[in-house]
Amino acid sequence: MKKSITISIGVILTLSRLSAVDIKITEELNSIVAEDKGNKIIIKRFQNPNNKLNSAFTKIKKECPPYCIQPMNIGNVKTVGELEVLNFIKNMKDSSGGLLIDARTREWFKKGSIPTAINLPYSMLDKKGRYFNRILTLLGGIKMGENWNFDNAQKLLIFGNGAWDRQATTAIKNLIDIGYPEDKLLYYRGGMQMWNSLGLTIK
Repeated sequence: MKKSITISIGVILTLSRLSAVDIKITEELNSIVAEDKGNKIIIKRFQNPNNKLNSAFTKIKKECPPYCIQPMNIGNVKTVGELEVLNFIKNMKDSSGGLLIDARTREWFKKGSIPTAINLPYSMLDKKGRYFNRILTLLGGIKMGENWNFDNAQKLLIFGNGAWDRQATTAIKNLIDIGYPEDKLLYYRGGMQMWNSLGLTIK
């Protein structure tokens, strides 16, 4: 009887230790606090060790086109990872620190995105698009005849679904074509695939 009680206590202690595991972002970083539409949101990793990937990101077979592997680099635009995205979010204050842009279609955006991200579908960043000039103005561009002045334009961190998704790269290429400074653009190539894989908070 005493032996079975000891075993039971041992199992309970082991299970409580497993459930109490603190899944950090890095050894020094547990989470960050960001503001999204006036609400404070904590970005951290899911603490449930049994959490699984969203089914949209578990399929390996993706036909190319349209799901072709995207380049690591687009011109001189800097490619970043998750820690850089988190740091970018931390430094965003009233949009003065830049904008996090989800370049996917609205349907994808509604399924979940990175907290603080603004949905600006890649199709709206086409110079033939109906709202293109208005969007560039909102991003800080100033129309000067046929050209644009981007001296006061926002720094943009742009992402899509991941390395197999051309939505973000199309948006970035369209902006570069119109003269948006490459040093004001960042590319998160891992996108929602990697964000989900690492169990980070989704809005």
